[in-house]
Order: sequence, then C-alpha cells, then structure tokens
Amino acid sequence: MVAEGPHLLLIHTAGDPHPYTDRLRQRGYRLSLIKKRPSTADRVCFDQVVDFDYQENLHHALDLAAGLHRDHSLSGVLSFSESGVIAASLVARHLDLPGNPPRAALRARNKYLMRQTLQQAGLPTPPFHLVRTASQIHALLREAGQPMVLKPISGSSSYGVTRLTPEHSEAQIASRLDDVSTYIREYRQHNPQYPFEFWLPPQGLGIPAEDVFSPEEDFLLEGFIPGQQFSVDGLACGDQITCLGVIEIERIRDSAYFMEYEEWMPTRLGPEREHEIQQVVTQAVRAIGLERSCFHCEVKVNPEGVFVLEIAARRGADNISDFLQQVLGIDIYEEGVRLACGETRFYPDPRPRCCMKMRYFLPPASGKLEAIEGIEMVSRDPRVSELEFEVAPGDQVLTPPEGYEFLGYLSVRGATPEEAEAALEELYSRIQFHIAPALVLQAR
Repeated sequence: MVAEGPHLLLIHTAGDPHPYTDRLRQRGYRLSLIKKRPSTADRVCFDQVVDFDYQENLHHALDLAAGLHRDHSLSGVLSFSESGVIAASLVARHLDLPGNPPRAALRARNKYLMRQTLQQAGLPTPPFHLVRTASQIHALLREAGQPMVLKPISGSSSYGVTRLTPEHSEAQIASRLDDVSTYIREYRQHNPQYPFEFWLPPQGLGIPAEDVFSPEEDFLLEGFIPGQQFSVDGLACGDQITCLGVIEIERIRDSAYFMEYEEWMPTRLGPEREHEIQQVVTQAVRAIGLERSCFHCEVKVNPEGVFVLEIAARRGADNISDFLQQVLGIDIYEEGVRLACGETRFYPDPRPRCCMKMRYFLPPASGKLEAIEGIEMVSRDPRVSELEFEVAPGDQVLTPPEGYEFLGYLSVRGATPEEAEAALEELYSRIQFHIAPALVLQAR
C-alpha cells in the first residue's frame, strides 16, 4: 500500500501510531520510519520501516536516511517523540531538508543548556546549578536556605524530578540521588528508546563536545518556583511563532514528586493573562532557536511573572493533540508534517469551540496489576474523548521513587468548564484498578 504525495521520514514513534498515520495517509503522505525494535502496529502503519538503533550509530542512521532519500525522495524529516528530536534535526541537516538547527534541538533536550539560554535572553530564571554529588547539592541547599528541585539533565514527564529542602541531610540527598540514578539505569535497560540520553555525535554534525552531558551523572538543581503551572503548544516557522492556546496543569499536591494529575483547556485565567503567557513563550522559543517544528512549553505563573520551566521541540504528549483537535480544530500532527515539508504555517488567533478536562490514573500502590474494571462502560459514553492505558493486567506498577509512570488517563469534553468537570468526576470513578501487593519489587 503506497500512497502518492510527499514522503516523510519519522525518527521513532511512541504508542499506537494508527490515529495520526491513518489521517496522514488519507491526505496522501507516504510515511517511512527509523526505529529500534518497531512494533507490529508500526509495520502496519508505515510504508517502510527500518529497524535500527539510531542512538547507537548515528553515522549509519544518516546513511540509512540518505539511502531512503536517494531511492524515494524525502520531503521532510521529523520526530513526534522526545528521544528522536535531536536525531531528526541532524538527519534533516545532513539531507539539506527543513528542520531545527541541531544545537537548538539539543537546547530543547538539555535542561541545563536550556536554563543558560533563557537566562542569557533576559527571561526570568530561577537560580540553577549543574551538580553531580550529594555534597554539592547539600551545600547549595544550605546556601539557598529554601527548597530546590533536582532534575535529570534530560528526560520528560517529570520522571525522576524531586523536591529537596535545606532540612534534608546529605545522606537523605544521597539516597534520593541514588533513587533517580537507579531509575534512569533501569529505564534504559527496559525501554527500546531512551528519553534521558545524550550521545556525542561525530565531529562536523553541529553539536560540540562541551554541549554533551551524561544523563546518569549530571543533574540540574534549580530554585523551586511557586505558582500555577500551564503549558502551551505551538508552531515554530522561521521567525513566526504561533501559540495554540494555553492548558492549565494541576500536579499532585503535598508530595516531593512532581507528577501531573489534571489538565484543562481553556484555562480559568482569562484572555489577558493567557496572552501574557504566550508572549513569554514566544520569546523563549526564539531564544532556544527553534525554526521549524511543533513545540511544547511548560511555564509557572505567580505574582512575580511568567517563568519558563521547559521547552520541547515536539508536539505535547498524551492528551495534548486531542485537546488541540477538539478545542481548536487543529491537527498538530499534520501541522508538524507540513512544517517539516517546508510549508509556512501560522494561526493568528484560534478560538476555542468547547471545553476539555483530563485526569491521569496514578498507581495507588506498588504491586502487580490484576485487572481494570469499567473500561467498556466508560468508553461508550459520548462525553469521553480519550481513554488510554499504559499498562495491562499482569504488569508491575510502581510508585515513586521506584517508578514515575502513569497507568493511563481519561479525557472528556463539555460545552462549558462545569460540564467537563462534572463528566470527569462521574466517569473517572468508574475505572477501578486492582493491584496485588508484591513482597519484592524489581524496578522496570
């Protein structure tokens, strides 16, 4: 089954690709994929699939992409997944196709380089430090005299992010640091793509050695920013930055870990405050240097201003694409593809047409998942937009600090925020997870 039209190369894909690949193929795109250990769904959804670990041998990945380009001319290269954005930028540069500059892609993956870049651009930035040892962290906490946040130098979804205070002893900090390092190592062993990785590309590919750090040894310690959290997805097209609305985020309260719990769109802020957020995000995206991709930016807002937490050179994960489709009528996957093909994309003022709310399912305890109840009943409800699960019966589930993953999420829509809220409260409670405690748990 070969579609006529532009030929796209994707570097890695996560989850079930059917929803967006089906739409793209219907629009005439031909799709190829380079991925380590592609799934059965990948092989069905893509016209051509190359099973290769691009993170281990970048030179050969460039050769593979060049071969695809030579045999079936490529129109663009992109990645919708965190672990593929740097490789996609390098491949695009190698083939002289549209894309982000490699160093900009790296700044969107390395939290320390990102902090440096935003500070140099004059944007509000908390104190931050590159750290390796518990003694360093302990001394910096005592000097700051207030809580700080320890993060892996890369990664996504708040995996491994923890809050520390000056009251923590050096031994307690060492234990936390060891927990995060162990989690990263275990994650690397058990997942085909490694979202914490930074590898050193060969010379001449646009990324100098001083910009590359070890995700298992280097960590970012930064000042804790109080306030409400929000995210903004959008499009970088040369100097033209489009912000596609603002999403409000609620994280678990009274916890040392920063796992998300709920999101809703539109926010409760009002147009003026949302516009202020979008202005700061636009400045940050330009500072990072993104030129041709989707982006996902998270910020915190408090009386002192808007603080950028992170920027990713990809579309937002989980429910974000569905939120944008339902609320604004924008297909973020197609927008990313059209940007990768060199098209000009710009939405001056998209208007919301409904309200959405989402809540993650978080493991109540560590153990073995035995069953999930209520799936069929909830999925039939017309108010449900998405019901997704990351686990299945038989899987081991872990709570922090051994694990940071979600069980899944439920996303619903309503004509008003009140309708969406009521629907979520009603339907969320109908999904029940049965978890058998385990005496000994091994991290995944």
